[in-house]
This record gives sequence, structure tokens and C-alpha cells, in this order.
Amino acid sequence: MMFILLAIVSALAVTKCASTCILPEITCETAWEQMPDKLYQVFGDNDPFNQVTSCRTLTNIRSIGNTQQMKINFTSYSETFGHASFNGVFQKQNTGIYRIIISEEARQDVIQHDKFIIEGKKTRNGVDSIKGRAVEVFKGSTKSTAEDALYVHNTFAKWKHGWENEELYLSTCK
Repeated sequence: MMFILLAIVSALAVTKCASTCILPEITCETAWEQMPDKLYQVFGDNDPFNQVTSCRTLTNIRSIGNTQQMKINFTSYSETFGHASFNGVFQKQNTGIYRIIISEEARQDVIQHDKFIIEGKKTRNGVDSIKGRAVEVFKGSTKSTAEDALYVHNTFAKWKHGWENEELYLSTCK
């Protein structure tokens, strides 16, 4: 099972996509009971965070009551910066995007996360690749196949609004 997490995170707030990246409305509910305990990022975009991390995982994924919210532990690993980890609560929007809910508890974690991204930009000679959206595709195993890539591409192509041209980069989770 693939899990596509689309998040737009700025310093301490979540911003909305420009009108060129509108997602279709999702009418079905997430089958939380089918969510594996650990998901590995298998595709991402070329943002500074992905450039400096070799693996990103979601663990301890669980629903919050009978809502379209999930609690997760988000972990990344970089040879340069080591491990970075924070717990998050995500709310599913009617567009299918999971947006992080910023609480006072999580605020410091998000600040650290943003510092991590800024440091990543510095190591890449100040390359500014902020596109207004971040694309991350997770699945239950570390292996990505050609069929996975085709599935993700075709899913984005159905959405249109610029998603059909989204470039994805293979993760190096092992």
C-alpha cells in the first residue's frame, strides 16, 4: 500500500497551495487499520531536506478517535546531521492533504525541523528550491519498483493542475 503525504510547512504555519496545484476532493476515509506500523519514504521531490537526508520514516501511525487525524513519529537520517525526530498530529483535509497541527508541544520540534532545512540549503550553495509544495511518497517496504514509479506518476497525471509534471526522486532508505 502506498501512502502519499503532501505537506506544505513554513516556519511555524502551514500555507495553502497556489491555484495551480489543487488536488481532487477525497470522498473516502483512510483505512487506519490497514496502515503498517512503519512507512519508508520511497519517492520525494528535490527540496533541500530531501537533498541532505538519506532516509525518512513514519512510525507508530495511529488514528485519533473516529476522526481523519493521525499521530505519527517522523524520523529522518542524514550523514551530515544525524537523526532528527518529532511527533506530529496530522489532520486530513477534504483535498487529501495531511496538514500538521501545530501545538505548543510540537512547536519546538517544528522549529528544529526548519533549522534542519535551512542548514540543508546552506550545504547546497544556497539553492532555493521552494516550490510551494512538498511531495513525499511512503510505502511499507524500502524497495521501490518501476511499477511504483508508474503508479505515482499516473496518479499525479490524473490530478492535472501541474501535478502531471511533478519530478520525483528515489529515496535511499535501506
